[in-house]
Amino acid sequence: MKRASGTSVAVIGAGNWGGSLVAALKRARLGPDEVIGRDWRRAKLDGRVIWICVPDAAIGAVATQIAERSRRMRGENGLRGQIVVHSSGALQAVVLEPVRRAGAQTAAVHPVMSFPTRQIVPLNGVMFGVEAREASVRRKLFALVRRLGGVPFAVKAETKALYHAAGSLASPLLVSTLVAAIETAELAGLDAKTATAWVRALAEATVTNVFTRGPERSFSGPFARGDVATIHLHLQTLEEHPILADVYRSLARYAIGALPVKNRKALENALARELTAASS
Repeated sequence: MKRASGTSVAVIGAGNWGGSLVAALKRARLGPDEVIGRDWRRAKLDGRVIWICVPDAAIGAVATQIAERSRRMRGENGLRGQIVVHSSGALQAVVLEPVRRAGAQTAAVHPVMSFPTRQIVPLNGVMFGVEAREASVRRKLFALVRRLGGVPFAVKAETKALYHAAGSLASPLLVSTLVAAIETAELAGLDAKTATAWVRALAEATVTNVFTRGPERSFSGPFARGDVATIHLHLQTLEEHPILADVYRSLARYAIGALPVKNRKALENALARELTAASS
């Protein structure tokens, strides 16, 4: 298939996320120019964009490797005219300082999607958070993301940690919440299959409601009703399972402060009493 004109891309790291990126680049006829794994001996680093797709802890070391190799091949400013990006939602682009000193422009492009396995995830419609110091770099990366089928938006460097914390709440910690609900249902005597189906029925309906009707019109149950006695009963029965009780209390405190509840003060007092009793 003939390559489309435009930006050439070199991908470093072909793991769960890197594999999906490579597939999307091929589908968009954008290469990739090369895919670099653990073996750097033949790395050309010729892509107009060098896209780092490795775990957060390895990004700094990879940036150093890119800078050193470019200097050996092309001299001190061997990356001039190229853009080096990483894929972390938590780390700022400043972690790429070694390649910036080698002449590259730097940025971060974070896919708002989960890549739990090597199975290819299509990128059509996927949102991408783009952190770029220079407006010209941001425009180029927005255009690249759109060619991959994605939807770009700007992210500020100084709020990256909060941005990524939000992502953790929306995905891995949401998984944790659902698993806690399934475990509690099993403790109530439901078999594993029934407990999973029961939680799924409630969770899927709730998620759909939140994103179609809004959180206020999706919030129901004892907190919305201000049913202090029922919440007290929940906490009493969870005393034998302190981690589950902590999860319940944390989510309950947030709900009381952020969502439409009745008897707010009574609910706050009930949670405070339970928390004092649990810690004594």
